[in-house]
Amino acid sequence: MRHKKNRLIEINTGMQSRQHIMRNLLTSLIKDGKLVTTPKRAFVLKAYADSFFSRLLSYSTRYSLASDATRESIRYVKSIVFGEIEWKKVISDLIPSFRAQWRSSSFVSTYKLGYRPWDWVEKVLVTFIQ
Repeated sequence: MRHKKNRLIEINTGMQSRQHIMRNLLTSLIKDGKLVTTPKRAFVLKAYADSFFSRLLSYSTRYSLASDATRESIRYVKSIVFGEIEWKKVISDLIPSFRAQWRSSSFVSTYKLGYRPWDWVEKVLVTFIQ
């Protein structure tokens, strides 16, 4: 039986490799603001990024002091995102803009671009919703 098993959210590379792939894709998305990838990876990245940013925004309601919320959000971002410039961009730019828009979900959108010419795989553009 396949209770609570969504095969669409699986990337068949092993658990540790899947986490590295998702962290790399999320870091690239944060660095450039957009990313071109395959549909399956885009679907998984969208779910991963939405849970990442919603968890960051929930820290402000979870902790009574703003300094505690900031400390925990920095700790969590450093554990997921590669690179100092990228995690500083998340803390200083992305989270305040999402908070100003009163956004609690749907941080990333996907757009179909067509097909890659050499192997005819569909391309998807992943961007932040601004």
